[in-house]
Amino acid sequence: MSKLLAIFLLVLPVLAKAHEVRPGLLTLKQQSELSYGAEFKQPQIQGRFLNLAFRTNCDSQLKNTAISSTALQETFELTCKEPLKFVEVTGLQGTLVDTMVTITDSRGDKKNFLVTSREPRIDTATGTTISGYFILGVEHLMFGVDHVLFVLLLLFMVKGWQNLIKVITSFTIAHSITLGLSAFKVVTLSQGPIEALISLSIILLASEVLRPDGSLIRQSPWVVAFLFGLLHGLGFAGALTAIGLPTSSAVSALLLFNVGLEIGQILVILTALALVYVAGRFRVPLQHKVFLMPVYLIGGLATYWFMERSLMILM
Repeated sequence: MSKLLAIFLLVLPVLAKAHEVRPGLLTLKQQSELSYGAEFKQPQIQGRFLNLAFRTNCDSQLKNTAISSTALQETFELTCKEPLKFVEVTGLQGTLVDTMVTITDSRGDKKNFLVTSREPRIDTATGTTISGYFILGVEHLMFGVDHVLFVLLLLFMVKGWQNLIKVITSFTIAHSITLGLSAFKVVTLSQGPIEALISLSIILLASEVLRPDGSLIRQSPWVVAFLFGLLHGLGFAGALTAIGLPTSSAVSALLLFNVGLEIGQILVILTALALVYVAGRFRVPLQHKVFLMPVYLIGGLATYWFMERSLMILM
């Protein structure tokens, strides 16, 4: 599996700006036949807000604005001349940020939609799209570079298909446990320290990759996958906590989000193994030191993320 490191050479130019992808959240609650209360929460990315906005076929009036270290939350009052027909979020183009839209009618029934840069406008007459949680799960894994790097470093240490299955299964079970506990608020922890510790887990794993064979972690990588998987599950829960789970279908939404994570994880692993196969077929003549260089770079990037996230906790 040592050729797996060649994959990192393809992605290193974009890693330095990698940050956790968090969705926006727009909730609309019907107050009367032609009026709604609205709350729009958009995430802070690299210390700045994206100036996202939403529009509908109703007139809106800003009522309140609240700013935290992670999000901008705005409260609006919507007055309509006709029933609510559509919701559009502007400013998503060129970003990885999706927005979950939840509409609650006067009877308490909810509809959930996912607005993306590809489809920034939704028709409110369509049915509930709980599948949006599945898409969020896939995207959260695929674009969560720190999670991807951790999985790839785990693969680097695995020899044989049997051990590979053990490691992936162990990581999956562990992060599913803490994701569920966090999503249902059984375990509640601040995301700042969690993200810093996730960076630290990458540093520790990168240093282990550089150690000689025979270490305990190399002998039982599935144990490490499980322990750190518990930590990464809390990190996955960050996006889910930001948007919340629909009350009427919380279990289904959580299951779809988790399945999305697993699909994203499988896609990463299959891509990695495909590149390993191609490298083997073409017999790429790379020296051992060249293969190790990306590990040092990844460790350096993880160290930078750890310092940056630790400083954000103290600020």
